[in-house]
Amino acid sequence: MFSGSYDKSVRVWDVQTLECKASLTGHTGAVRALVASPEYVFSGSDDTTIKVWDVHTLKCVKTLEGHEDNVRVLAVGDNAMFSGSWDKTIRVWDLRTLECVKVLEGHTEAVLALAVGEGGPTQGSKVLVSGSYDTTVRFWDLSTYRCLRKCDGHFDAVRVLAAHNGYIFSGSYDGTIGVW
Repeated sequence: MFSGSYDKSVRVWDVQTLECKASLTGHTGAVRALVASPEYVFSGSDDTTIKVWDVHTLKCVKTLEGHEDNVRVLAVGDNAMFSGSWDKTIRVWDLRTLECVKVLEGHTEAVLALAVGEGGPTQGSKVLVSGSYDTTVRFWDLSTYRCLRKCDGHFDAVRVLAAHNGYIFSGSYDGTIGVW
């Protein structure tokens, strides 16, 4: 198990004993986001970078750069990792090359939440869903990275998203939960 901290570290925990097994350092700002793929753990930070840690060796294999402000949220899909930032963008990173392949723009405030779910334009296709301080939820086609729709309905920042059984659930600072 991994945790990120305001002390700029990522900690590795033994899930049986709950003991800290390692502390991964390298960020120069608070670690605010973590996500894992089969090969890597990604950590997003206030230092505007994303560190890529090998899950087996726990070594940093790459630092992803490109965001112009704090990285607030990370998500993983089948072939990509997604990062959302206070710079109002979402970056799409190829899981094989660890290179940025697309920058998604559309939100007018910080991107605070990301989720990958079903609901693309064709049967069985997936979408990336983003929530923002601009109070909107956006659905992005994962084959074209085009914004399929922008959903209004919250009156404050959309802070969390979850995908389950074809539905997207959004939680907002306005105290409501949206079902899309």
